[in-house]
Amino acid sequence: MAPARLKLCVVGAGAIGTALAVRLASGGHEVAVLARGARQTFIATHGLTLRDGDLDLAFRPALADLADLSDYDLVIVAVKAGALPALLPRLAQAMRPDALLMPAINGLPWWYALGERAPLGDRPLAAIDPDGALLPLFAPERLIGCVVYSRVTMLGSGHVIVSGRQELQLGAVGGTPPLAALATQFSDAGIAVRVEPDIRRAVWRKLIRNAATNVVTALTGATLEQLGHDAETIRLVTDIALEVSNLAARVGRAVDPEIDELLAVLRSAGPFATSMLQDVRHGREPELGAIAQAPLELAELVGQPMPTLRAVATLLRLHVRAR
Repeated sequence: MAPARLKLCVVGAGAIGTALAVRLASGGHEVAVLARGARQTFIATHGLTLRDGDLDLAFRPALADLADLSDYDLVIVAVKAGALPALLPRLAQAMRPDALLMPAINGLPWWYALGERAPLGDRPLAAIDPDGALLPLFAPERLIGCVVYSRVTMLGSGHVIVSGRQELQLGAVGGTPPLAALATQFSDAGIAVRVEPDIRRAVWRKLIRNAATNVVTALTGATLEQLGHDAETIRLVTDIALEVSNLAARVGRAVDPEIDELLAVLRSAGPFATSMLQDVRHGREPELGAIAQAPLELAELVGQPMPTLRAVATLLRLHVRAR
């Protein structure tokens, strides 16, 4: 049973991590933040700030130490998936054995194969778990599966701006974690939450959108709105969405790609840059591993063709290298 007042640590103080930390702190929970480098220095001096519509929130968190996270009931990981192979072993050592871990990450998560039936069956995917070392780190019952729907942008000043839909979808990776209690605590802090009976199916629903939009925007430099108003790009986005949807069905998690809804979201999104496009603009490594390479690896495993996603992901990888 989750305590009424959470004592938690948010690992990663980018846009998503900041938004979650500030909201949870405003809801009365005891929140620490684990950041590094210039971001850690900035937080120590200025704290965290968030604007969501007409609401402005500010919060000066305690700064956590990666060497010891034993004080926390819940650790939320809000970093890029590529950072996990180096980070998760240290978290496993630093956390209490009974503490919960909630990875709020994009793409196909490293935990997806835990207890899963064929063709994965506890088989790690090299694109997200290169040495196969991540799967055994956490028992499934300690993991809270989390799918994030959020339009959040961090300005150069460190201020975070929220726009559009904000929702967390939570579900059990295994066992019976206290999802209902956590959902209530998050909702009371102003974070919309939906408990999913099959969190892996929810992962595929989000991955369809991530793969169809993030990779194309990062390659072209286009915003979501620009994607939604170009007929040829719409065809490209639709083809990728259908490919990922077909792969989900092939591994037993059939989901509706909701093409009409996806296109409506694009057309109404305004000049929003996806997280992968923001990474490319700022010279950071985009999350190709979790969003494109992992599903492509799984597709090879089951013999499912995905020519459009493969072509666009290949071009983006070369584009990033050339830059």
